[in-house]
Amino acid sequence: MLVHLIAPVDGLTENIENLRSIVTYVKSQGHDLARDWLEAAYQEETSKTTSNSEKVWQDIIQNNLEAIARADVVIAEITHDNTAIGYQVATAIHQKKPTLLVLREGTKVSPFTWNIPSSFLKRVEYTADNLTEKIQPFLEENDIGTKDMRFNFFIDRAIYNYLRWAALKTGKTKAEILRELVQREIETKDY
Repeated sequence: MLVHLIAPVDGLTENIENLRSIVTYVKSQGHDLARDWLEAAYQEETSKTTSNSEKVWQDIIQNNLEAIARADVVIAEITHDNTAIGYQVATAIHQKKPTLLVLREGTKVSPFTWNIPSSFLKRVEYTADNLTEKIQPFLEENDIGTKDMRFNFFIDRAIYNYLRWAALKTGKTKAEILRELVQREIETKDY
């Protein structure tokens, strides 16, 4: 499963250990990050080489939006909430991505981000001692690797005729044929 971690650069040095815990836990559960940005951002923040140019920030925003689109789920650490975090959370929810907001206990946060009404949004407060325990149920509940996914697919007559012919010729179902075709396409692309 692809997980996208959202957290602001503001407060990164203060919150780095909690963010590293999230990344380590996600990877230990066999999941991948849609965008592995944390250590590079931390290095830039601590060395003060961060560029404030408009182009750099446009690239960061674009990379985050693309990571949200690729991700199966989103985890947003919102202890140092800001407008960009709220925007990314709203984008994830708009794309129907299960999203978990994690907030350090005792922290005040923007009511906008915390109170977004959505069935795709879960919220937990954590301490350094129970952070992974708070994330675990969310990852288990949304682990699509353990579930087959279903969707509607409309085709024209030519595709239907081909699939019917291929199913009769191979003894496979039309769905099996389509899955194999898509799997071959995935293997040949680097997306």
